Amino acid sequence: MPLENKAGAEQPQRANAAYAISEDEISLRDLWEIIAKRKWLVFLSTVVCLGLAAAYVSLETTIYESRAMVQIGKVAGQPVDNGLQLASRLMNQYTPVNTEQAKKQMPKLYAVTPDKADGSILALEAQGRSPQEAQQYLRGVIQRLLAEDQQRYQQIVGARQAQLAQLQAQYQRIRATLDTKSGKGRVGSTSALLVLERFRRTDALTSVQASIAEMENALTPNNTSPTVQTLSPRYDPIPIAPKRGLILVLAGLGGLMLGVFLALLLNAFRKQPT
Repeated sequence: MPLENKAGAEQPQRANAAYAISEDEISLRDLWEIIAKRKWLVFLSTVVCLGLAAAYVSLETTIYESRAMVQIGKVAGQPVDNGLQLASRLMNQYTPVNTEQAKKQMPKLYAVTPDKADGSILALEAQGRSPQEAQQYLRGVIQRLLAEDQQRYQQIVGARQAQLAQLQAQYQRIRATLDTKSGKGRVGSTSALLVLERFRRTDALTSVQASIAEMENALTPNNTSPTVQTLSPRYDPIPIAPKRGLILVLAGLGGLMLGVFLALLLNAFRKQPT
């Protein structure tokens, strides 16, 4: 076959292929026409999704949150309790063992978080069905925590004070002995053994005196203080769950997209050849 005839035969085939491709392509205008033609479907899908979201929001329990902060007490500059251990102990104390009961419990202690910079500072969060319920529940948790830590604080401080009293009594005994030996030395002979004994007792007296000063400094308010509440329980009047506005907006967008998809799907089924 001549080249001219081959070229002439190929041209109609290319034209038909181009025509088929152009038929398969859909422009934005075509999409808009399809959606506008079935706008009732898009509207119905949006209304249904919004209705379901509104029903969920109205039936879901509204949750409010209350927050507070606690500073763990210290003795001689050391915390009376470890922040991480105390946080874990509080959560175990106020959270039911049963998982289902823990989810349904209300009000409840939601979180106890040690501060990253200072582990002796705890942030406590409680949840309730109303702002007042969450605040009252958190206040009870903190009052019990302060009472328990106060007992531990008193025990540690009492032991330190007993050590201080012993050091002070030891200081008085050494001082009295030293004064007695000094008096005898003035009256009698001052032998080398007596001088060495006086030096030894003087060194012991100085050491005990330094220990007393260190212990007294450790028990000053700067280094020793009980567990205190640094931020009283306060609540936010805006509920933390459910997020009504966000849920309704997402439901509206989801319903709109679902309606568009259904409209395009229905149009595709209508165009299928029989």
